[in-house]
Amino acid sequence: MTTPPEDVDALFGAAAPPPPVQSVPPGNPLLRATKIDARKEHRVKVSWPARVQLPGGKVVELRVRDLSESGVGLVSDLHIPASTVLNFAMGVPGLNEPTKITPVTGTIRTTYVVLQGPDLCCGGTWVSLPADSRDLLDKWIRRLRK
Repeated sequence: MTTPPEDVDALFGAAAPPPPVQSVPPGNPLLRATKIDARKEHRVKVSWPARVQLPGGKVVELRVRDLSESGVGLVSDLHIPASTVLNFAMGVPGLNEPTKITPVTGTIRTTYVVLQGPDLCCGGTWVSLPADSRDLLDKWIRRLRK
């Protein structure tokens, strides 16, 4: 097994371009929930950097806003398509060394996209996640539940 890179940029081989400034009309049908959030487990609040790779190859930066055993809640400046399997990467702080970031990669299926105030929020459930990454996330969930 190879040693994971220390930064999220290295996960996709290049830095993501800065997101364009974009205004979204309030009635945009693309932003309506396409499926209710299927995660039933308790969620813990986090604020971690993340990226998804869209089907055309474009990399979009986002933030993980919550975490559960079955998936993530995300905030983005750009529309993320619902009901789509995407390559996903996030930077997870070390459990004992918060400045040491561990990249976690896998795939998610987006479940919904909604506009909440100025934020585009979407949810994703895990399609694939390596066992060591799942273990790290489970430890964070247990820690943050306390």
